[in-house]
Amino acid sequence: MAILPDHLRTVAQRFPDRAALRVSGATGGAGATGGVGGVAGVGGAGGVGGVAGDDGRGETAFSEMSYAEWDGRSNAVARGLRQAGVEHGDRVALFVGNDSAALYQVGYFAVLKAGAVAVPINPRVARRELEHMLADSGARAVVAGPGELARVRALPPPATGPRLIVGPGAAAAGELDWDMLVDGDDDDFQVGVGPDDLADILYTSGTTGLPKGVAATHRSALVSHPLMPIEKPISLLHSIPLATFLGTHGTQTLCLRLAVTNLLLPAFDAARFARLIDTERPAWIVMVPAHALLLIESGMLEEIDTSCVRMLIYGSAPMPHHAVRQLSTFFPRATLMNGYGLTEGGTSVVTMPPGEALRRPGSVGRPVENDVVRVLDDKGDVVAAGTIGEVAIKVESGQRFYHNDPEATAATWRGDWVQSGDLGYFDDDGYLYLVDRKKDVIVRGGYNVSSIEVESALHEHPDVIEAAVVGVAHPVLGQDVAAVVRLRSGATFDVATATTFLADRVADYKRPRRIVVSDGPLPRTAMGKLDKAALRDLLEAGAAS
Repeated sequence: MAILPDHLRTVAQRFPDRAALRVSGATGGAGATGGVGGVAGVGGAGGVGGVAGDDGRGETAFSEMSYAEWDGRSNAVARGLRQAGVEHGDRVALFVGNDSAALYQVGYFAVLKAGAVAVPINPRVARRELEHMLADSGARAVVAGPGELARVRALPPPATGPRLIVGPGAAAAGELDWDMLVDGDDDDFQVGVGPDDLADILYTSGTTGLPKGVAATHRSALVSHPLMPIEKPISLLHSIPLATFLGTHGTQTLCLRLAVTNLLLPAFDAARFARLIDTERPAWIVMVPAHALLLIESGMLEEIDTSCVRMLIYGSAPMPHHAVRQLSTFFPRATLMNGYGLTEGGTSVVTMPPGEALRRPGSVGRPVENDVVRVLDDKGDVVAAGTIGEVAIKVESGQRFYHNDPEATAATWRGDWVQSGDLGYFDDDGYLYLVDRKKDVIVRGGYNVSSIEVESALHEHPDVIEAAVVGVAHPVLGQDVAAVVRLRSGATFDVATATTFLADRVADYKRPRRIVVSDGPLPRTAMGKLDKAALRDLLEAGAAS
């Protein structure tokens, strides 16, 4: 069976000079580290990243890497890792941000070519989380970007023995200089691995405790449905963090399998993103809902030509239907496609067929194959259409599991089915609708309230830019409904306003009894999902006002 590095070799031989990666905001050339300069600050718009830079003259500079360079550099780095003692099955962490995207992509494939297991870690994690991920995975080495090298060096040495540190300019004892590795022998290199050997471990936040590592085999790491290289050179624009499931197996792997150019804006900025659409003419765009909402809010889509965009893919969190309507207006030639999947389940298993997004508000689409998605009751039995249950996704037994956590694995993967934690239902036409995360359902006085439903209704208000709905403790009802909203400049919004507006939209017991107006963007995870835990903490502590 072919593995991901085999596909890179094939595409590199067929399209050696085609750009595999173009990174916007770079001040340097296409050096070995993918040197993307001009990155100023962190925690930018929407809390999804920092602010990308330009060349000082208002023009965007790019760092570029061809498919042949990607393949050759990953060969050289893989060979160097083996010579440094990395062995088959060793865990190698990739602690690299989007500002060093070429380093990340070369590093990921170098680890696989060395027969090792890649452990991507988002640089936004806190020190405690970083220490946990390195210890839990048993990382034998860490490849760090230039902005992360100091953080890795500051960690205490692992109890299990020395850990190799690899990064640009790393030259101390126990370290390897990335640039020296890249300049090594770039002839084909691949340590033999089997389809059931581990390919990577990606950490995902659980409902409690520290993040869990989802381990995936080489068989599972491949996109499950067939994809063929596209002869015509096109690009896919996004600002997805690469060291996430969507970044690694959504954008990086998708671009490789289709032989398209991965056009990356390292940190989302609505004006820059719109300018890239206008100047770089991408055929495809991938966004999380937070990016889409900020792009719509910016007004920039009214000033640019979007006719180049033929496919607009969104996922990772629910997209408000009003945003889907606006996107269809701003991108009239694009097919809007929602993707639904999860790290535990692998690739997207539900997609929205062309032309259906507007006709089916609230739906995430139809399963890509027969009997790969089920809706189950508490006993594990399939429920009828229109009945709410837990969504389960088919994954071949043993291909994905929680690393070092057999109890959580047994609770989540049951035979060939992974329990998603999402509540949803199928309609009579086979379209899947998500109601809420099981843990986010609000039980108010015995009534179940879907936070997604109330959020979607609040988004219909013309003054609401962002809305999040959570349950807060109540002495009599158990839980009550609270909402945090961000408004357009000069607008006001309170419980009375919400009650009146929602009167014809949701049942009375679903309407928020507490409204908090946020002055800035609502807290979100690295993937742009609303951080419900942070919102609950703010509400319960009375810190938001």
